[in-house]
Amino acid sequence: MSNVKFFPILADLSVAGKQHKLPPEDSWKAPQNGGLEATGNYVNGVKMEKWGMGVESADGVMSYFATQDPQKYHLDTANTMTEYYQDFVKTMLSAVEYAFNLWKPTFGFSGLKINGPVAVGSAGCLKSSQQFFPLFKSYPGFPAPSSSRKFYNKWRDAVGKGVEKCLNKYFDNVTVPGLPWYPAFAAFPGPVAPPMPNVTWPLISCPSSGLTDITTMEPLKRAILNEFDDGIAEKNHDEIHDTIFEAIATSLATGFLTWVSTQMINLVMGTGQIPTFAPPVVPVGPVVNGQNLPNPGHIAM
Repeated sequence: MSNVKFFPILADLSVAGKQHKLPPEDSWKAPQNGGLEATGNYVNGVKMEKWGMGVESADGVMSYFATQDPQKYHLDTANTMTEYYQDFVKTMLSAVEYAFNLWKPTFGFSGLKINGPVAVGSAGCLKSSQQFFPLFKSYPGFPAPSSSRKFYNKWRDAVGKGVEKCLNKYFDNVTVPGLPWYPAFAAFPGPVAPPMPNVTWPLISCPSSGLTDITTMEPLKRAILNEFDDGIAEKNHDEIHDTIFEAIATSLATGFLTWVSTQMINLVMGTGQIPTFAPPVVPVGPVVNGQNLPNPGHIAM
């Protein structure tokens, strides 16, 4: 089974490369350099509202933040903030992976036209009866709600809904551009060709105008940002949400590109009549105006 897989290290490197300052203000000065007016900067520079979701005590691994001086208070806060956001990023990637790998087997081709060995399908021929977002929200690894994570669900839902829009754009526009899936249908010895599976075929050969929406960072990031609460975004000093969503989108795009390139199409059962079959004069003939059985599971394996 070609399940999708995402790599958190790509997201870590994306965020760490931005090196957001802590405290975030360029005007920040250490108390010994800033006089009495700067004595509150150690506290004011790292308040929860500066960063949107709140923090919990923890030690960081790869720092997402560059401290403006080496004071232990700043370094500890950078570690705490790092692990909080790192946990959020990894949880979102795991939730998308969990939901997508449950969703994928529900897809099936329908409405294909088969003539001879060739199958053709217009945009929308690869469908699922389920939606991605409810599966995403059902991920069992989400943390329990708490007062220190009062904005967590809004951040989470922005990711889930944004990814769903991009995935829908991809799947809604998948086409089958005349592929030789049924070689036996070129000359079949009978009046009707019974249901036969297609030749195993790579999904990447079925074009979709939405392919770049799931395989490049920018469309995924933009879709997530479009779902994000504007009021919360305005409160996030230094636009940390932009960096976090970009990191998530970077990892997702790489994972989806790998998946599309390796996923195979199987068990698309095709059938159809052979109107020219007239033994003994014409003992074989091609399938004409055939169709496929619209069952799910065509990209499950």
